[in-house]
Formats: sequence, structure tokens, C-alpha cells
Amino acid sequence: MATMPSGPDDTATRLRMSVNRLARLLRQQDPGGYSPALTGALFTVAKRGPITLGELAAHEQVSPPTITKVVEKLEASGFVRRSSDAADKRICRVSATAAGRRQLDVTRTRRTEWLAARLDDLTGDERARLDAAVDVLEKLTSLPTADGQP
Repeated sequence: MATMPSGPDDTATRLRMSVNRLARLLRQQDPGGYSPALTGALFTVAKRGPITLGELAAHEQVSPPTITKVVEKLEASGFVRRSSDAADKRICRVSATAAGRRQLDVTRTRRTEWLAARLDDLTGDERARLDAAVDVLEKLTSLPTADGQP
């Protein structure tokens, strides 16, 4: 279906709404009913860990008390473990456990399978257009923001 070109504000609104909807639908595929905050923190710990609670809070853009509660829940599920910093015993570092990494693998697989099934419903032309759009989205998300962050 051909659409008329829209202005940057219209495109930005449509893109924002579609990306948010897609993210919500992908999160709904997560096994175990873990909140987006827990899953997001676990992804960060697995990628960047061992990481301090302060670094994790800053990365997840939440307060230190909030990240403490998130880590407690992840630890209770057996997905992360805490350890003292080798140089400064007052500092606590968090790392993903094997169970946490397995949980992430299951989550990634389910999200990818769900999305792949949705892509199967598209025509060849729609998939080609989406593939081209993904290139643009990757460029858009790799550009630094006004504050210099990616």
C-alpha cells in the first residue's frame, strides 16, 4: 500500500508508536513473567558484568534503591550473584549466573521466534522494505544524542 510522504513529526510519531508497540509485544513473549526492569537489568549484568550496583543503576536509569530491589529479586531467582570487589571490599559487584544466562537465551529465542513468525506473514516486497528500514533504524540508533550518548 503506497502512502503519501509525511513530515518528520508525523514520521517520528508513527515510528515511536510502532517501536513501543513492538517492544511491548516482544516483552510479552518473555517466559516466567519477569518484569521489563528485571529482564533489562539481567541483560545488562550479563553483557557488562561483573558490574557495581551504582553502574547498573546508572545504566538502567533507575535509583540505587530501585536497582537494589531488582538485584535482590534476580538473586532470589538464582540469575545473578554478588561478590566483593577485589580492590575495595566495600564495593559489591553483580554477575550473571549460568541460570541467568540460560534465562536470557530462552528469552532471546522466544522473542526471535515470535518475530520470525510474524515476518513470515509478510510478502516478499514487505520483507525487503523492512530489511531496508532496519538498516536505517540501525543508523538512527547508532547516532549520538545531544548529550553524546549512543
